[in-house]
This record gives sequence, structure tokens and C-alpha cells, in this order.
Amino acid sequence: MASEESKHRESPQMGDSRSTSAPVDNAQSLKSTDTLTSNMDSANDTISAAQTGSAGTARYASQDVSSKSHEHLSDIVRINDRTPEAAGENAAQVFTYTKVKDEQQLDKASIPHDIPSTSTTVPEVDTSASMQTQETNVKMEGNDSDLLSAINLPQEPKNIALDKLRKVADSTDLAKLEAGVEMARGILDDLRIPMADSKQPKQVDWLAAIDRLKTNSTRTRTVVAVAGSTGAGKSSLINAVLDEDKLLVTSGYRACTAVITEISYNEVDDEAKAYRAEVEFISQDDWESELKLLLEDLVEDKHLSAAYIDANAEAGIAYAKIRAVYPDLTHDMIVKSKAEQLANRESVSGTLGKTREIACSNAQDLYSKLRVYLDSKDKATKAGPKASPDMAFWPLIKVVRVYCKADALSTGLVLVDLPGIHDANAARSAIASKYMSECSAIWVTSPMKRAVDDKSAKDLLGKGSRLQLKLDGIYSNVTFICTMTDAIQLSESVEAFDQDGQIQAMLSKEDELDKSIMEHTSAINRLEHLVNDKNSEYEAIEKELKIWKGLEEKKHKGQKVYPPRVPAKRKHAVAGARSRRRQHVVEDDPDDNTAEQKPLTVEEIASKLTELEAKVESMDQECTESERQWEEHKLLLVNLQNERKEIDGESTRCCIQRRNEHVREVIRVDFAAGIMEIDEEDAQDDEETFDPSIKKRDYDEVSRSLPVYCISSKAFQQLRGRTKRDTQVQGFKHLIDTEIPLLQEHAKNLPEKGRILAHKTFLNEFCLLLNSLTLWVTSSALQLKDSDMSKQDQSYEVKHLHAAVENLKKDLSMMILAQKQELCNIRQNILNSKSNAALAHASKEAVKIVTDWGTKKADGGHGIPFNTYRAICRRQGSKTKSEKSLNFNEEILQPYLLKISTSWEHAFCQLIPASLDEFVANFMKTLKNFHENIHSRPELQKCKTASLNILESQYQNHEANIKAMVGTMKASIQAEQRQASRAFLPEIKKEMVKAYSQCAEEKGRGCFQRIKEIMTMHVDKNKRIIYRKASQRVTRDLDKLFESNRKEMEEGAHSIVDDLEADYRQVISNSEMIEASVVARDHIRGVLYEVDSQFEKVLCMDQMDFDHAQSSRTMPQTASAISVTPDAPQADSPESMFIDS
Repeated sequence: MASEESKHRESPQMGDSRSTSAPVDNAQSLKSTDTLTSNMDSANDTISAAQTGSAGTARYASQDVSSKSHEHLSDIVRINDRTPEAAGENAAQVFTYTKVKDEQQLDKASIPHDIPSTSTTVPEVDTSASMQTQETNVKMEGNDSDLLSAINLPQEPKNIALDKLRKVADSTDLAKLEAGVEMARGILDDLRIPMADSKQPKQVDWLAAIDRLKTNSTRTRTVVAVAGSTGAGKSSLINAVLDEDKLLVTSGYRACTAVITEISYNEVDDEAKAYRAEVEFISQDDWESELKLLLEDLVEDKHLSAAYIDANAEAGIAYAKIRAVYPDLTHDMIVKSKAEQLANRESVSGTLGKTREIACSNAQDLYSKLRVYLDSKDKATKAGPKASPDMAFWPLIKVVRVYCKADALSTGLVLVDLPGIHDANAARSAIASKYMSECSAIWVTSPMKRAVDDKSAKDLLGKGSRLQLKLDGIYSNVTFICTMTDAIQLSESVEAFDQDGQIQAMLSKEDELDKSIMEHTSAINRLEHLVNDKNSEYEAIEKELKIWKGLEEKKHKGQKVYPPRVPAKRKHAVAGARSRRRQHVVEDDPDDNTAEQKPLTVEEIASKLTELEAKVESMDQECTESERQWEEHKLLLVNLQNERKEIDGESTRCCIQRRNEHVREVIRVDFAAGIMEIDEEDAQDDEETFDPSIKKRDYDEVSRSLPVYCISSKAFQQLRGRTKRDTQVQGFKHLIDTEIPLLQEHAKNLPEKGRILAHKTFLNEFCLLLNSLTLWVTSSALQLKDSDMSKQDQSYEVKHLHAAVENLKKDLSMMILAQKQELCNIRQNILNSKSNAALAHASKEAVKIVTDWGTKKADGGHGIPFNTYRAICRRQGSKTKSEKSLNFNEEILQPYLLKISTSWEHAFCQLIPASLDEFVANFMKTLKNFHENIHSRPELQKCKTASLNILESQYQNHEANIKAMVGTMKASIQAEQRQASRAFLPEIKKEMVKAYSQCAEEKGRGCFQRIKEIMTMHVDKNKRIIYRKASQRVTRDLDKLFESNRKEMEEGAHSIVDDLEADYRQVISNSEMIEASVVARDHIRGVLYEVDSQFEKVLCMDQMDFDHAQSSRTMPQTASAISVTPDAPQADSPESMFIDS
């Protein structure tokens, strides 16, 4: 073998080999093939030694292969311009041709990544030539060709698995999906680097896909409408949910209840803009239109209406608004004013139609700045020198948008305070309606007292609202919130909720402790006086003793001494009394001796001293005992007070919690009853088939699943260390008692479904991209074998593939068209089939409804006053702010909706989703048939098994992508059908405009009677036309929706098929394989190798890992969706939030 190698090294036939065409017999050709196989095995053994041996062995083995390769490069014949045909008819018998790309001869990617020495075996050749894509015919001669083939023969690349990625993408665990998306974004960055400057068309497509995914936000927007009457505590509730002391204005001023406020997460990372707001004002035309209505309500016969002093009447509301914006107007000026003149005033024209932005670093500053616009009693203004100093802005505001970094909003929740759904201003009313149609959930708020006393859930959420919820299909997304649970009458609550006597036992214990405390306090006071008296007496005796000892001392000196006068007793404070007994100093009285007294004898002095010393000893013992008793009572009092403090408010707390549970249960039961009422009202119309035992839905489950929260914003703020100057509320020891933390977690979890869908869609598209890249790097790592398709076969297969794809697109288009027709049939059943019955029922009810508007309450009607009735007509049927007002258009529409609501809900919540699911199954069946037909073609079997396996997994990715696409369509149809269901109302309004205009023009004596007659006659005459045209309008809207859905579905389906065709084309047409530099392809392959191990970490991560990863983010894109339980630790105060066990 060595001699043969030497002989070939000395052979100078490099140039001659180009023209050599000597034939070889079949035996020699077969021998050459055997030798090639043998040498290939030898080369594989050498590489295997490099893989498994020591570092030195690997280095020497690679050097040996490299030297042999270098020695025989001179024997390689590159034929760039010749084809096999040019070499003669017998060229196939003379040479064994192998297609070799220059780049692949030197490509280290031909050998798996885990062979570190491979990179050192690349021969030094002209790199410019190796970068070109060309086909080379090589003459295989003897052992030289065998060895060269062994060296350059491509090795099977290590499999690139994406199974773990697929498992994460298929997961419904939100935390894992979030972690997977974050990891995918990092991988996209790595994949983009080597292709950043490429001009190759396919690489440009991949770059576009990477950039699209990188910029694709997985954040969702979940709108929650916070509804409730004025004074329900909505603003305080929202502040508490945001965990802010003051962000929204919470005063009870009219301005605070007139402005729509949207609160969402602040995406800006600038600390100076941590709190932002946008105040958008209505346009000048809108304000002018509203002024016309306000002046019509306020001015009658060139005088102010007498009702302007009534704040609840239309005239009073109009007067308040006009005076708020134009405080300088007198009554006479208002009467003479024109809407156009007022709207063009400089004080307002510079504001109308504008949006003012506010940015602050803290909530207090934003609150202060918003008050300028929202607070009607804040006279300060920053509108500029031309604005009136007393001008208020709240009547001019269209909507306020607030942005903050509240944790409750971090998952994509948007809270909308909707105080003015029935607003006199058309722009604000339109925005309120838009939010209601867009919202995914509704929070119905009511003060606890109202919920307990006189309002059921059906009343808190009126019949019209319940009907609209049924049409919207969001019954399950209603949340009831009872506010102000701290307002409680203890005596009434004990009577109502203390069936087991537990609360009374608490109260008895409190009374007993209070009595004991009072007794011990009294005893302490008594002992205090006793100790004072004893101490005073002790000091007097001690002083007297000291005087007598002085007399004794003088007597011993021979002096005459006389009995002293004892000074009056003095009382001292108790504190330190014992020490004063020991340290008290008594001075002699120089005036003690008198002429009348006899001098004392020694015996008398000794006797007195003995007497006094005995008294001092006795008194000292009495004082010590009194002080002991006193200290004992004080200690007992402290213990009693501590015990009383421990149970302080427990009875109140127990009352609050029991009332909460009672109200919670009542609201749930009543809410389910309200739904059943609407369901049965529709079913009862068909008396022959109505069966009360057959339920439309599981009402017990409806009741159980309704979220009800009983909260105290005031107690929450106090327990958070705020509002310290306010009166402390009783009955709340921990944050969890307020139920605000539970509501916060409920808010965070509301967007969960949408977030899961968004994350799954992202990961599905990521899977598709990675599979396409895997196809490329896997195919590029292998040269075509002898059995691979010829150029002619490749061209034929590509044409066949394209024809099959076009047929597939036609089939899918027909399927999608049939799907659209099925949706139209469902719509036909809703409106056309049910419409006749609904029209008959509504026509029967319409005249009675209109008649009841003006009928007195005593006679069973609504009793709408004349001014309110006419004000409604001026607003074309829209409700005014008056408490007695109604929306005439909604009233007329309600009986019609009642009869189609069940079918509508059934169609959009069950039939249409089921139809779309069936379409997905048929789509995938068609796609699978296509895949199997192409995959089974004989010529395609010549392609590499690894590539075909990747195509198989790509089919699974397409299936997931189709499901995600249809899931998005379901959500889109749900959103659009809400808009469609609201299209009835404007059509009703349009058909009623003539009557409204006539009624608004009526004046003088008897005008109210004429107004009622006009309204009744118009409805009676046109009732069938009114409902028919409303139905036709909605039919058109739904047809547009289904056509739009068809186009979207067709585009999505064709896009998937185009991607599928591109993947197959890449496998079939290797000659069209995209070439990249060794570094680029190697880099991408390396990234792909690591993907599954990275996603395996995601699958193995536990919840603590997720929480840590999310808490470390500067701005969390999504947040954990873990439910809070009463036992779970909370963020700010782990112990303070929970009820003691």
C-alpha cells in the first residue's frame, strides 16, 4: 500500500487525466467499488478513533488523514464546464462520477459537532474557490480515489431533536409557556447573527420570520368594565386593587362620576414617568351638540326652567354643567346664549379636541394633577392665562387613560371605570358602549348595605344588562363586588347572623372582661388612695420620731427639752412613695418650747421613743402590704386589658364575615335565577313544547361558579399603613380579611386564557421556523448519494409538487367556502327562523311598552315626568341622567332580543365553535392525505430519511398552528358578534327618529298628551318595519363578519400550504439548496442542537424557578398565574394577610 501511494505521488499525469477516456471493464469497476467501501470503513474507523481516543491519539489520527488528503489533492480532476454527455456516450462506463461541491469538500459540518479534531483536518486550499457552488466530475482511479472518497464522504449528522420544544408548546401551563417564550426569544437572537447580512432569498425570508417573531408581543389586552351606581365606591375599589393610596379621585363630587377612566399597565421604564395619564377632550362639534341639548333642557320660553334648582332633574344637570364650564354666566346670559357662541369661546376652544399628557414619578403627584381636570371643586387650573380661574374641565373630558406599574395589571388587565354609560354627550356614550362591547369581563359593584337591604342580584344587574350578557356570551365572566363591608350595625347583625350563639358568646366574653377591668380599675384607684394615706401617716410618725431623738440628744447634753408640736400631715403622690419613706428629712421646730410646758424627763423621752419606733415598724408593714396589693391589681389589669385587646373587634369581625358569606350566597342564587328567568321567558312562548323540567343549563353550576367578593377598601388602606388620620375601622385584623388580595389575584388571572393562546401561537410559529432550518442544515450536511434523484427527476418532482399544492389550495378554498356557508346557515337559523316568532312577540309588546312610559306609577306604568320624557326625545331616545329616565330604544328592542337571545347564545357559544373545530379536523385530514401522497412517491424515497422525518414533525407543527389560528378566529368572532348584537339598537333609533323629532317640537297646553299619542301611533303603525329592518341590519353585519373570517382563514391556510411546499421543495431539489458559509451553517446547526436541552430545563423547572425568574425581570412581560389561597404567603406582610387558625 505504501509503494502504491509513493507511485501515485510521483505520477505527473495531472494534466493528462483531464482527457483520459480509456474504458474499464465491469470487473474492474466492481473492484473499484469494493475498494471504495473498504476505504470508507477505514476512514470511519480513523474518525472514530479521533472521537473516542485520547487527545494525542485524536490529533495524530487527524494529521494522518490530513496529510493523505493533501497529497492526493493533485489527483482530483475538477471539470467546471463539462457535462457527462460531453465526455462521450460511454462516459458512465469510463468514470464514476460524484457530485462534489467545493465548499462541502472542506466543510467541517460534514462531520458531527462532537468531533473536536475535525476542524484541524481541513486542507489549505483556495477558500474563494471553496465558497462557490458548482458540480464537479471526479475520476476515481485506484486507491487514491478510494482514500479521497473516504475522506470527503459525508458523515450522518447528529440528529436535531425538537421534542421538548414541542412539549412546551403543547403545554397549558402558563408559567412554562412564558419561560418557553423568553427562551425562544434568546434563541432567535442566536439564529439571526450568521444570516444578518445575507442576500439569499430564502435566508431573507427566514430573517423576516425571525424579526417578526422577535417583535411579536405575547402581551394581551383584557378589558374589565367596572360598573356601578354613583357612590358605590368604584374609585376607592380600583385604588385598592392597584395598591395605591390615591391615584383616582375618590371624592363624591359630580365630576368624579362623569368621566370614563381607563387604567392599564405602564410599559415605560423611565422612573420619571412611572405614573402617566392622558386626558382626552371631546371635539368642538361634540361640545356644541351637547350644549344645544343642555340649553333646550334648561331654557323654556326664554326663561330658566324652574327645575334648575333640582340637581336630579334634566334642567338641574344642564345648569350644573354649563355653570361649571362657564362660571361667569348669569341666568340672563344663559337664556340669551347660543351653543355655537359658547363652544367658540377662547376659554374652551383651546382645549377641545386636544389630549393632554401628564407624567410623574409618584402617584400623589399624578393624583394632584388629575384633580385639576376631574375635581369640580378644585378652582386651580393650569390651562393657561386665557382660561377662567374658576373654570372646571370635567364636562369637556371624553376619556382619561391612566398608566401605572400595578402588579394587578402586569398580566395585561385593563380596568375601565364606566360611570356614564348613559351619558348626554354622544362621544362619551359611544366610548362607553365601545368599552362594553370590547370587555372580556364585568365587575358589578354595589355597597354592601344596598346589596343586603333591598337589592337582589337581578336588580343590581338589570334585565337589559342580563340580556346583553347572554348575547355577548360572557355570563361566566361576571364578578360581583360588594364594597364598604366595614359599614355594619353590630346589634342588627347579631340578630340576623348569630344562629349558633357564637357571636353572642364573644360579646358576653367582652362584657365580662370589661366588667373585670372596671372592677380592677376601681380597686387600683382605692388602693392608690390607701397607699397615699399610709405613706403620709408613716412620714408623720417618722418625722415625730426624729424630733424625739433630737430631744433625747439635747437631754443627754443637759439641756431642758419640752414636748414638741406635731405638724399637720401632708399627702404625697404615690410614685416613689416607698423611697420617700426611707429618705424623708424632718427639721426641728424652734418654737416648740413654751413657758407653760414642763421639761421632759429621760424616762418620758425613752418611753415616747419606744412607742414611736413600734408605730413606725407597724406602719411600714401596713404600707408594704397595701403597695403589694396595689401592684398585684395593676398586673391583673394589664393582663385583662391585653386579653380584651386580643378579642377586640372579634365579634365585629365575625359579624362581617358571616354577613359576607350570607350575601355571597344570596347573590349567587339570585344571579342564576335571573339567567333562568330570561331562558324560560323565551322557552315559555312555545307553550306546546315548553317543559319546565328541562333546564337550558346547569343553574347550580352557574351559581357556584359566580365570583363574589365582599371588600373593604378603607380597611385595606389602613392595614397597609395609609389613612392614619382616619377613624380606625373594626373587624379587620389582616389584609386577607378585606378580600382585596383575593380580588387582586382574581384580576391577574383573568387574562390567563388569552395569554396561553398568545404564547402557544408564538411557540408554534417558532417550531415551524426551527424545523425549516433543521431541514436545511440536515440536508446541507450530506451530499447526495449515487441513488439520489437526477436533475431531470428533481425538476419533474418539483413540478408535480407545485401542481399538487395548487390542487390542495383549491380544495381548501372550497372547504373554507363551505365552512362560511355553514356559518351563514347557523345565522339563518338565528335571525330568519326565530325572527318571525320574535317579531310577532315584540310587535305585540311594543305598544304596551310605549304606553307605559307616560302612564303613572300608580296605574302600573313607569311614570316618566314630562320634562324627562321630552329630554329623552331630544336625545333621540337615549337615556338622560335623571333617575326616572329610560332608554326608549332599548325598551323597544328588549322583547325582540328576548326571543332570539337563547338561539344567538347557542349559535355563537356552541354551534359556531363546534363547526370551526370540525373544520380543523377536516383541514388536518386533507393536509395529512397530501403529505402521505407526496411522501409515498417512489422518487421521493431517494431523499434522505432524516429530512423526511423532519417533514413528518413539520406536519405536527402545522396542525398546532392551524388550531392556534382557528382559536384566534373563535375569539375574533366572539368579539365581532358582540358588535353585531349591538347593531339592533342604532337601527331601532333610526326608525324612531321621526317620532322623536315630532315629540321634541311639541309645546303649549296639552303637549304631553300629544307627545304620548304621537309616540304610540308611530310605534303601532311601524312596529313590524322597525324590527324587520333591525334584523336585516344585523344579518348584513354577520355576513360581513363571516366573509371576513373566510378571507382570513383562506390566507392562513394558503400560507401554511406555501410553507409546506417550500419544505418539500428543499428536500426534493438539493441543487437549489441554499448555500451558506461554513461558519454560518455550523453556527445554526450548533444552536439547533442545543434547543431541546434548553427546553428540557423549562419542562423540569418547578414553580420556585418560575417565580424567581419573573421577579428578576425589570418589567415583567407576563406574570405568574398561580391562584392565591388563604394559606399562601403574600408579598408585603406574610403574616398580616391571613386569618389566624
